[in-house]
Amino acid sequence: MMGSLLGVSTNPVNALVEGNTPPSKTKALGEEYRQGTAALGDSVEAEVLPREAYKKLDSGVIYADISKGNGETVKEGSKVNLQWVLRRSNGYFVDSSAVSDSVPFIFTVGCKDNGDAAIEGLDEGIRGMKTGGTRRILIPPRLAWIGGIVDGKPGPLPAGFGPRQQMRRVMETRIDVPGEYIFLEVKVTKVR
Repeated sequence: MMGSLLGVSTNPVNALVEGNTPPSKTKALGEEYRQGTAALGDSVEAEVLPREAYKKLDSGVIYADISKGNGETVKEGSKVNLQWVLRRSNGYFVDSSAVSDSVPFIFTVGCKDNGDAAIEGLDEGIRGMKTGGTRRILIPPRLAWIGGIVDGKPGPLPAGFGPRQQMRRVMETRIDVPGEYIFLEVKVTKVR
């Protein structure tokens, strides 16, 4: 209150700090954030990938390898352990395996049983990866949680009320919107 009486703004959002640029008035996200790499820091996964690095499958799933890996190859019937980061198409972070103490998502490629299956877009997009590899997969909502976002459904499932509500809204209101994707960045940690 005293700051406004003296004509000085005390709102921390408007505060200028020497050496820092003023905050942007727009909500535009930088290229690194829109590609889902901002939370990965200085790792190789943080690099912006050129457009030509992306491949599109007939189903509409789009993927790009961030790092190739050098272990066993993921194929139909492989049991796979993944670390993952889930984002909405605008780049906003939703959830990750790191939030759950880095417990991996484990599933069998090609399995249709909800208890051991992945969402359809991930099941398609992970094939051909190698252990240790990292891939960015853009999944159309129609290939994600079409059966709902509740326990026992194909995963990886976002944990907690907030993240599940974000994905529920995408699935209910944006499922047929052109250009809407669910971003999954995945790292294969084990293939059996």
